[in-house]
Amino acid sequence: MTTLVLSILLVLEPGGAAGHRPAAPPPPTIDWSDFFETVSNQGVVFSERLKTLEGTRVRIRGYRVAEPPQAGALLLTRIPFAESDPNAPGEELDVPFDTVGVVWRTGIALPPVPAHPTVEGTLRLGNRDLGEQIVVLTLEDAVPVIPQAAAKSAKPR
Repeated sequence: MTTLVLSILLVLEPGGAAGHRPAAPPPPTIDWSDFFETVSNQGVVFSERLKTLEGTRVRIRGYRVAEPPQAGALLLTRIPFAESDPNAPGEELDVPFDTVGVVWRTGIALPPVPAHPTVEGTLRLGNRDLGEQIVVLTLEDAVPVIPQAAAKSAKPR
């Protein structure tokens, strides 16, 4: 009985056995080459890897589409994006077909997003409207991934 009580106290004590669990591994990273099995004039077929990862948290690095800004969201492309034919107000933005929609987690203080960010979120496959843009892949409940060195230097002293 004494051993059981001491074991429970050790586990419940701050800094005890429960406080020394290893950090969870980061979610898998997906790359633009992972997206599709086939792309044709009849549509796209998602890769088996993406189908397997749907509904789980993943990371991706891409290029931010700066204009027009999306309320509560971001568009990411595989290469830097510059609108070659600027749209008049109210016209559709002409982004690549494999653009990823990033829907930010609500209630977070979002730092300035760099031009080439890494983001983490729950992967959803299929068409989705983001403002005036339709995307075929979305990361929901997303957060920016801040490198450890940058996060440590940003802490108040």
